[in-house]
Amino acid sequence: MTLGDFSDQAEAYRRARPTYPAGMLDLLVADAEISAGAAVADFGAGTGIMTRLLLERGFSVTAIEPNESMQNRADLPDVRWLTATFESSQLASASQDWAIAAQAFHWADPPRCLPEIRRILRPQSLFTILWNNRANADSEILGWTENAIRRLVPEFDEAYRNRPWSEILESTGDFKFLNHRTVRHSIARSRERYLDLGRSHNRLNIIAGPDRFHRFLLELTDYLDQNQLLEVDVPYHCEAWSARRQA
Repeated sequence: MTLGDFSDQAEAYRRARPTYPAGMLDLLVADAEISAGAAVADFGAGTGIMTRLLLERGFSVTAIEPNESMQNRADLPDVRWLTATFESSQLASASQDWAIAAQAFHWADPPRCLPEIRRILRPQSLFTILWNNRANADSEILGWTENAIRRLVPEFDEAYRNRPWSEILESTGDFKFLNHRTVRHSIARSRERYLDLGRSHNRLNIIAGPDRFHRFLLELTDYLDQNQLLEVDVPYHCEAWSARRQA
């Protein structure tokens, strides 16, 4: 396993990763000023969590994902899939009405990818990045999990929390920052699905290494068992940043 390669974690990712709140999609679609039939590029599409939501709203979606193991778990036959990257999308110039990256832009190289995303967007179109940030302070089990990671893997960093995304989006001159939106939501998970959430975390797995990652999962399993937690309610702050393509 290597950093950024989710091949070994694709199934856990499909089972465990959260969806995005409908209220957030309502806001973002209104910001983008698009309607059903619009061409939308979903960068870093993974197993198609955001892709499915876009498809349900009637958009013509192109899902861009470099990992075929992730693609194969999407089960979305009506979506065009490209085995491509943020930096080289394979899309035609000025072909898209909106571009979005859900839980993925921290894997991109902004100096290289922002000009590429500007290239594929039509004039005045938006590029939106968003993440589901776990609300650790609002949940006892999330707080325990965060403390266990800090204790066992003190050098771990999420890579996307507390970064100046508005400045990063403007850093190449290809986009002008528009707004930052936050919507809170919560997802109930079974005990096993909560464990899968940990198993699906590529960066934690790589930084921890096999021994520490195995110990983390063992301690998390023991905690769930000792507290008889058969279901875990996981609160999130879904945060999104949008920027407009510059002429």
